[in-house]
Order: sequence, then C-alpha cells, then structure tokens
Amino acid sequence: MHKLLKNLTIAGVITTSVYAPTSVCATEVPVKYDLVSTADAVKGAIPVTLYFGKIISLDFTEAGEYITFIAPSDRSQFVYNTDLPANSGEAQSVYLLPVKKLDFQGTYQTSHPNLIVKTINNSGESKQYNFIIDFSSGVMTSTGIKIVNPIKNSFSDPNKIRVSAGQSINADDIERGLRIAIVKQFVKADDPVVNKVRNFVFMLRNGNSVKDAISYTGVNPSVVESLGEMYLNAELTTRLKQNPMVAKP
Repeated sequence: MHKLLKNLTIAGVITTSVYAPTSVCATEVPVKYDLVSTADAVKGAIPVTLYFGKIISLDFTEAGEYITFIAPSDRSQFVYNTDLPANSGEAQSVYLLPVKKLDFQGTYQTSHPNLIVKTINNSGESKQYNFIIDFSSGVMTSTGIKIVNPIKNSFSDPNKIRVSAGQSINADDIERGLRIAIVKQFVKADDPVVNKVRNFVFMLRNGNSVKDAISYTGVNPSVVESLGEMYLNAELTTRLKQNPMVAKP
C-alpha cells in the first residue's frame, strides 16, 4: 500500500520513466494528442495548455463533428483559426496560438481564459465543449486534443490492475491519483508522463486491455500502480479521519 508513497518517491519514478536510461533531448520526446471522448468532454471543462511559439489544435474529425460556433472569453492572450470557415459547416479543427498580451478596453483579462466550441454531427446532434486555457513557456508535451467517440466496452466490470496488499485499482483510481500527484507537486502538470497517464486512462475506460494501453501510450507500469495506490492511501486516510474507530482493534 505504501510502496513509493511513504518517502514521496513517486516523483523519482515518474522522472525515471520519462528520461531513463539515457539522456534525451527535449525535442526527441514523442509528443502526442490528448484523447478525450465525447462522453467525457461534455461533462465539464477540458484543460488545454498553450505553449509560447507553438500552435495547438482541437480536432473533432474522429468524432465526425463539425464546428458551428466559437467563443473565446478573453481575446487578449491568444488567437484562433479553423481549417475551414466555421459558417461553412465543414470546419473540424480549431488552431490556437498564444500572443503577447493585448489591451482591449472595456474587457476583463484572466490568467485562465476559456473557449466555447459548439459542434454538430451528421445526425443533427449538437454538442457544446468548454475548454480552459493555460499558458506555458516550457517544453511542448501535447500537440492538442482529439475529441473521439467512446469505444463500446465489452467488459461488464472496469479493467482493474492488481496492486499491493491484494487490492486492485481501475481507471478512476489512477486518474484521481494523478490529480493528487499534481496538487502535491510530485509531478508538474506539463510533464510528458501526465499526457501518457491520461491517454492510458482513456484507453482503459474504452475497453482496451491494460497490456494494449501500456503498449500504445508507453507509460511505465510502476507509475500507474503508484498513482492508483496514492489514491487508495489518501482514501483510507480520509476514512480513518472520519471514523477513527475503524483503526482500533
């Protein structure tokens, strides 16, 4: 249960999984899209990081959706364009580029502006997506977001992973553990491994096997296990605080 947790060594494991065994230049690190299913995307705001001097894309092609409307909350820090005019009914990608701050009188600026994108598919179904924008001067770790259709899960139970103490973890536990690791600053939000873990979670939720998800994303299995155990440990601590009697013999 406490493997890689007691001494907060998860940060070391995560770093090793990305950069070992040889020193690799930042430009050689594979950069992929974050995959977000349409089902998850409409549940809440989707974080997007813009890197200075780089273009990030929001792509709806694989979901078979066409952009009908775009609304940025703060136009002073980034510009956007589409592959085709939005009013053509054929646009499927939005391209975002950060710019030096501009001063638009009478408008408010924020460090985390949002972007609303409305789409429609061939069946006439409309969806609205809310993206929360962050800015980074660090190494680009994601080329953007691909909105994809969820894969029908052929399993009756979540795809679980066995960890220490005879317990098992699933995609939700791993995702929650990742949030804890970021909040506690064991790993930076723009670390390349964060993108790998999120894609790994996405694949598990959509019926892929653990083996296939690891093979596709390249995530270190030890990182996945440690994140899941981190959540289980935090959950146990919370329960003990709420009901101290369970800790007594």
